[in-house]
Amino acid sequence: MKPAFAISADGIDVTRRLNDRLVSLRLTDKPAMEADEVEIAVTDTDGKVILPRRGAILRVAIGWDGSPLVDKGSFTVDEVTHSGPPDVVTIRARAASFQGPLKEQREEAYDGLTLGDILTTIAGRNSLTPALEAGLAAIPVEHIDQTNESDANFLTRLGQDYDAVATIKDGHLVFIPAGHPLTVGGRALPPVVIRRNATDRHDFTIADRQGSHTGVGANWRNLDTATTEVAVAGDDASLKTLKRVYPTEREAQAAAKAEMGRLNRGQHEIRLTLSVGRPEVIPNAPLVLTGWRPEIDGHKWVAGEITHTIDSGFTTDVSAQAVD
Repeated sequence: MKPAFAISADGIDVTRRLNDRLVSLRLTDKPAMEADEVEIAVTDTDGKVILPRRGAILRVAIGWDGSPLVDKGSFTVDEVTHSGPPDVVTIRARAASFQGPLKEQREEAYDGLTLGDILTTIAGRNSLTPALEAGLAAIPVEHIDQTNESDANFLTRLGQDYDAVATIKDGHLVFIPAGHPLTVGGRALPPVVIRRNATDRHDFTIADRQGSHTGVGANWRNLDTATTEVAVAGDDASLKTLKRVYPTEREAQAAAKAEMGRLNRGQHEIRLTLSVGRPEVIPNAPLVLTGWRPEIDGHKWVAGEITHTIDSGFTTDVSAQAVD
């Protein structure tokens, strides 16, 4: 099998110009509020490669010759280097949706809304289409402040508070439950089966992320009694206490539950290198691992960061966490 790719620059297909020059194409697909990245290196021994402008929009698809390519979205060029000898042009670009007002500091207060209302407002001012899981979108939020905080950071915080994955993929603001793989349209992602004989290597880690903690506590301010109370997830024998004080018991309980879920999910992790690239593997996809030890095969896995590399071949690096 022969690796294949398609690249357009500002709407112009440049695939044929790059086919015989490609040294490597590395595309990193991030699971949360980090920009996906692509790095393209091409030979320039004849000095004929046209350097793209900073801000140029690249559209990238990858896969195998003879099969439909998988569209990986749009990227904005933010760095171009020329090195040698031998002369090589390296182009680095980040997901286009992460540009603009998303990183600007803001002052906002949200009162008497649902989580979906807040997320839809953020999506609108960043020219994004909201793709929200219905259960999360319906959660009432009595009050929350966005103080000297970018929308990107605020979305990360909301994800932490409600045990959700907040991310931006190809013009969509996605907000889905952590550990529950869903498409942008809200449908369950099909599982990806990975057999050990399809990998070059693996690194499996069991770690005690909870330490001695049996539960998580989140403080909230009871205005009726003018006291600070604690909402608990898990067992209160040995609590990990969150630093923030939440305005309501409901929000404190959600935050405690979210942190407890993160601690549980972080105990089993694995990194895999697939010898034959799988362009369809994406962050948050459910994985079925088979052919390893029972301690690996027996878990339910969800993909994290994915890196696809095309050079003389095509490999895919996968990180994943157990979610059971």
